[in-house]
Amino acid sequence: MKKEKIQELLLRSFEEELSGEESSRLEAALEASAELRREKQQVEKLRQMLSALQAGPDESFVDVVMEKVNTSPVEATLLSLLPRAAAACLIIILLTLIGIYLAEGSLTTDAIIGVSNLAPEDAYTYLQN
Repeated sequence: MKKEKIQELLLRSFEEELSGEESSRLEAALEASAELRREKQQVEKLRQMLSALQAGPDESFVDVVMEKVNTSPVEATLLSLLPRAAAACLIIILLTLIGIYLAEGSLTTDAIIGVSNLAPEDAYTYLQN
């Protein structure tokens, strides 16, 4: 059996139970190869070392998050005005578009930027100045 297949069986044996045939192939390969036995010992040692490590919660994390959540009164006031300011901007844009439509009769890009009635000669003149 290829070396890669045996190594795959070895690694899988740590995570799941192998079938009878796979288990016997792995055992035979382990008996035949000192290098494979050494690799198995290294993997076992590494797994033990990793299982001993435990990530503990950072005690300051909650404090940092709560500090960010609790905004100052000035920031709170500004944040409460944000939806009103956005609504006012939308109303201004809407009124502007209505005015353009009434003046030009359409809402094409040329009408919005104010060049719908501009002749090419006039544009050339404006660019020259």
